[in-house]
Amino acid sequence: MVLGMAMVNPLLSPGDPIFFLHHTYLDKLWWDWQSKDLPRRLTEIGGNNTRQPFAGFPPGFNFTFPPGDNPFFPPGNGSGHGGFPGGGFDETPNPAFTDYFNDGGNITTLNHTLWSANIMENATIADVMDIGSSLVCAEYV
Repeated sequence: MVLGMAMVNPLLSPGDPIFFLHHTYLDKLWWDWQSKDLPRRLTEIGGNNTRQPFAGFPPGFNFTFPPGDNPFFPPGNGSGHGGFPGGGFDETPNPAFTDYFNDGGNITTLNHTLWSANIMENATIADVMDIGSSLVCAEYV
């Protein structure tokens, strides 16, 4: 259990030290998978740009979300689901994301633009697929 339940809050989770360990390990797993067949896996991509409605975990499991006043979960959106991961969030994609960032539809492509909030220039997924590229410039040893 994470103190303060920061990991279930998308705005607070980057402030939790375990966040960096978790995401660094995911990056390492990604590289391990990619390096098994790098030329092919630098171009393998797909999936939806917007998340699908939460269907329960595991699929078909009838889970009752905690009430919105549960002190162990952040408040939800007023739906009574509380802030449990996957519940209590608006299911409608934000209009800012429905132009699909150069994909031409709801399927992610290598042309998908990664918006960086003016921290740096926006890049495409193709620009960051290779961690050894000049843009990412990372190496696992």
